[in-house]
Amino acid sequence: MEVELERMGVFFPASLEIQEELLKAGFKVPYDKGSGRKTPIPVVVSSREGRRIRRSRLLKAKDFESDGKFALVQGERTLMELELTERGFLVLRPKPIEYHLEEIGFTSIPPRVWGTWASFSIPFSAYDELADFLGDFRKDNGNGFYTASRGSGGRIEVYAYKGRSKKDLGIPVFGYSLGLHGLTLFEEYLGEKAEENDVPKERLRYLKLGLKKRKETKTGLKVGIVWENGRPVEITLKLSTTEPRIRIQGLYGELVGKSRGELVRTDDWYVIIHASDFITALEAVGRAFGGNSY
Repeated sequence: MEVELERMGVFFPASLEIQEELLKAGFKVPYDKGSGRKTPIPVVVSSREGRRIRRSRLLKAKDFESDGKFALVQGERTLMELELTERGFLVLRPKPIEYHLEEIGFTSIPPRVWGTWASFSIPFSAYDELADFLGDFRKDNGNGFYTASRGSGGRIEVYAYKGRSKKDLGIPVFGYSLGLHGLTLFEEYLGEKAEENDVPKERLRYLKLGLKKRKETKTGLKVGIVWENGRPVEITLKLSTTEPRIRIQGLYGELVGKSRGELVRTDDWYVIIHASDFITALEAVGRAFGGNSY
């Protein structure tokens, strides 16, 4: 099964592992006060509706318009393939076809201490198709699953988690791989930054800028439904890691944050979960406001 996403955002700046790899190679991450050189680690973003952001935050895009202060990035496409295995696992494979690179905006809490660092939004119109696709894995008993909600204004997100202690994680994740390798815009961006930072270009081929789950990485996927003005509009999937904590030496002292995984060279994107957990979580949030017949 394959669906087209409404939007996708992978916050690679949340990874101290990637920051350390770039620092060791000679890049000024994220900013060197003395020389003024900076190499912000990009957020990889794709939005079907397009996106308006400050021009200074747009690092690289294939197609955009700008008035000097703001940039309007045209609509982009990302697909997600859902693959079932014989052992009952569900493999989610995001495939960014059109995307852009952003510098993260100001936040009061540094990304390295966030839980969630990747999000994928599926249009709610795919709900019935997803439920049919995973119907054989449906469990009569949803004990052990709980729901929580958050929201502001007319927008409310309801998500599911498995086990009372897993509220910050969602459902268990058994493997994942996300990385910057193979993204043409990033390769162009990194080449430009190598020149600015006087980093020999031959050094780039040895960099590991992908992340893969370690055995000890505490990982979960929040499966939720977003409601706007009383109507469900999208299915949201959020990848979170919370432990272990790691330390690196930044440009201006020690940095502490949450591990995002093991550094690898890969252009393969995937998240592995139990199919039964996914359908149970999806139907739990579908029932949160009175059933899943909309």
